[in-house]
Order: sequence, then C-alpha cells, then structure tokens
Amino acid sequence: MTTHKPIRRWQRLWSWTTLATLILLLSACGQTNSGAGQPAAPGTGATAAAFTPVVAASELVVGRNRVPIGVIKNNAPLNDPQLKVQLRFFPVGGDAVTPAAEAEAVYRGQGLPAGLYVAYVTLDKAGGWNMEARIEQADGAAQVSRVRIEVVETASTPPVGSQAVASKNLTIKEMPDLAQLTSDIKPDPDLYQITVADAIAAKKPFLVAFSTPGFCQTAVCGPNLQVIKKIKNDLKGQVNFLHVEVYQYPFGDSFQQQRQVPAMAEWKLQTEPWTFLVDANGVIQAKYEGGITFDEMEPALKQLAAGQPVQPQS
Repeated sequence: MTTHKPIRRWQRLWSWTTLATLILLLSACGQTNSGAGQPAAPGTGATAAAFTPVVAASELVVGRNRVPIGVIKNNAPLNDPQLKVQLRFFPVGGDAVTPAAEAEAVYRGQGLPAGLYVAYVTLDKAGGWNMEARIEQADGAAQVSRVRIEVVETASTPPVGSQAVASKNLTIKEMPDLAQLTSDIKPDPDLYQITVADAIAAKKPFLVAFSTPGFCQTAVCGPNLQVIKKIKNDLKGQVNFLHVEVYQYPFGDSFQQQRQVPAMAEWKLQTEPWTFLVDANGVIQAKYEGGITFDEMEPALKQLAAGQPVQPQS
C-alpha cells in the first residue's frame, strides 16, 4: 500500500467553478517553489496588467520545457483561441531588457473549460526567472505583465530522454471488472490490457496516462482521456495506449486516505494528470502535465508511431 501527501493540485486552474477556487489556485501557485508563477516587479516596457498569466506546471527545469499558461482577466479565466500570448524570459539579476529566451504560447484550449496556451522554451540555468507575458486580444488591446518563476536543475519526474519506469500496474487480466481498475465512468478496455513493463518489452511505441477521472477534482482528466481514446482509434496497431488510475480500489476511500497505486511513486509523480510518450526503445520522448488536446497530441503521436523525434507543433 502506497500512501502519499495530498497531490499538489495546481490543476484546479481548470475547475474555475467559483471565485473562491480561483483564489485558492493563485494562493497555491504562489507557494509552489518549482514552477508556478508569482508576481514580479515589471522591467523596462512592462505595464500594470489586467491580464494575470498563471504557469500551470509543478516544475520547470534546466533545458527544454513545455510551459502551459492560463490567463485570467477580471477574475475569470479566458478561453479565447484568438488571444495572442508572447513570452520572454529573463534570469533574475541578469539583463532585464534582452530576454534569454522567448516563445509564442499556442492556444491549446479545445475541449477544456478554460484556455490553455502552451509554449516550448529552453531555460539555461537554475534559479529565479522573470517571465514576461504580452497578452493581446483580437481587438488589439494588449498588456504586459511579469511573473516570477523558479527553475530547478533536474526534474523530479522522469525526464525526456530517460528510460521509462517498468511499472507492473494492474490490468484487466488481474482485475476483469473495469470498475475496479479505473474511475473513468466510460472506460475503454483497450487502455487496461498490458502493464507499462509489458509495453516496454513489446518494443512498440506507447502512451501512458496517469490520471484519476473520478477524483481529480478538475475538468481536465475526463477530456484528456477522451482525446486519448479518439487518437487510439486512429493509431491502433501502431502505438499502445495505457491508462493508470492514480488511486487504489476502492477509489473513494483511497482518495480520502491518499492511497495511490505504486506506479505513482515509481514514476515520482506528485501531481496529476501526466501523459508520457515512449518510443520503441523504452525512451521517454515527450511528457505533458495537466490538460492535453487533440491538436497537440495527434501530430506528436504520429511522429512517435513513425519513429521520429517528437517535436511540438505551432
């Protein structure tokens, strides 16, 4: 039996059901020391912003990062595909005018209750950084703000380029009743046929998702699995697809007592949901924390199936 401290739920960003939840999110983000943003003093050219960008990731590391951004305006989340989000990154104590890195955050909010804007950026050293976000609406109204982020030397979760952990999660062979394998109310049996260890041994690319659809207290886990099921039907035979439920059965009791399945500790996951893409050699090619969309995942999985490096799509 594996018991953990409660999962850090930065992903409440995507619940948005009440203003109190929103305030809770921002408070939690401010307390996180490995990626969530805090307000920072604006640098040259920055103005007071009506937009509030939130970094929806539990950790940012030295090297290449997927940086998901949520945007708040007037105490409400935006889900606007026409919103333009430009990011620039400045190491604290360094040049405050010329960015060390910059990227456009692409809209990835399809099917999610709040907008997600995703950028890929390389950060070259650990420590404090200021992330400058220029957010422009379709009418041309634009404002700039900065948030403080922290970058760590190495990831606590399995990094891209490392070997996938050969977890022996429960499958339909050991637990024929799907209701005891997953909290998904419409489970797909295909996602519970093999273990992660089996998937690695099969020498075939695979996707493994760690989530708890019935207990993640967000609107993300369900849409994530819908995306995975849809792509699975298109790529079945080329890529194996696995879902690992976060909590042990009975899920409700385990959620209350934070009894997680052993694979969560084996993969060192302290948040959920997570999605990993693994190649035929068992090497992690990409990983995604939080919400995913069809537009982001389909090209990545097609690259994985073809044995190509997984590259983000703009």
